[in-house]
Amino acid sequence: MVSVLIAASVVLGVSLLLWQRSETRPCLVTQAVSPTCGSWWGSALPDQQSKLVAAVAAAERTTGRRLDIVHTYHRWFDAFPTLSERTLAGSGHLLLLNWEPNDRNNSPMSWQGIAAGKQDAVIESEAKRLALIGVPVLVSFSHEPELQFHQHGNAADFAAAFRHVVLRTRQAGARNVRWVWDMMGLSDATWQARYKQMWPGDDVIDWVAWDPYNFASCRGKPWHSFAQTVTPFYQWLKANGFGRKPFMLAEYGTIEQPPQADAKAAWLAAIPSAMRSFPNLRALVYFNLPAPPANCNWQVSTSPSAGSAFGALARSQRFSWPAAHSPIG
Repeated sequence: MVSVLIAASVVLGVSLLLWQRSETRPCLVTQAVSPTCGSWWGSALPDQQSKLVAAVAAAERTTGRRLDIVHTYHRWFDAFPTLSERTLAGSGHLLLLNWEPNDRNNSPMSWQGIAAGKQDAVIESEAKRLALIGVPVLVSFSHEPELQFHQHGNAADFAAAFRHVVLRTRQAGARNVRWVWDMMGLSDATWQARYKQMWPGDDVIDWVAWDPYNFASCRGKPWHSFAQTVTPFYQWLKANGFGRKPFMLAEYGTIEQPPQADAKAAWLAAIPSAMRSFPNLRALVYFNLPAPPANCNWQVSTSPSAGSAFGALARSQRFSWPAAHSPIG
């Protein structure tokens, strides 16, 4: 548990929080807005618009602790942060904003065109809105690019577009943005080769994220534990030099497993012990959505036992060290 707050300072517009656990060395929040002890606790919720603030408050009452990270989704021409998102940022929540290069008809846009500067006016307008929020925010460009890969372009196009978006955003004054490289985290050799080509550069990425799920019977797959869903890509990232950045599960979840009434609860209850094998996982953001709009029902309210296990997870030691402090100061 966090016991004593030692100091707070501001470096490049980012609150740097330092606190002391009585039994070990000080813990801090880095300039990437990553905790060096424990992990941020976060969620994506089904209410993304005007009801978002109320949905966050309800989620926090249910688990008995604050959401450090609130994850929301935006298409290319959306104006964000929204009023609800600004309200949450003002109350100490760290926003994780997905910025998808899909047009107003939700059709994939060209990464190559973005890299060539054809969307600079949109980028600069959005950068000004992000800067005005006045606190650190996390932004993921084109998350899970595997899903519409060829419609957007190729690996080099993705890397060039991501890099261009970051640099133009910084040039327009949004120095408070921390950038999240967010993949699905596929394990086949073709995608692992592509992932290396999709890296935009250490200087423009702050977090490495992926989105592992236990699909099980929802997609006719075997049941996998939390550790089994997370381990393959975690190990690949570490083995291929990505461990210099903090890791995040920007989405994760499990379905129920009828007729095993407590299968989801057991899956969630095993996470604290499993996390000992993942020291570089500095944020877990649960995808707490039903089907539809999600492809499977990931909600933790599908059974009383799952809800109880999720609350216990939220209050477990791995997430309790950062809980005494807002991730944005």
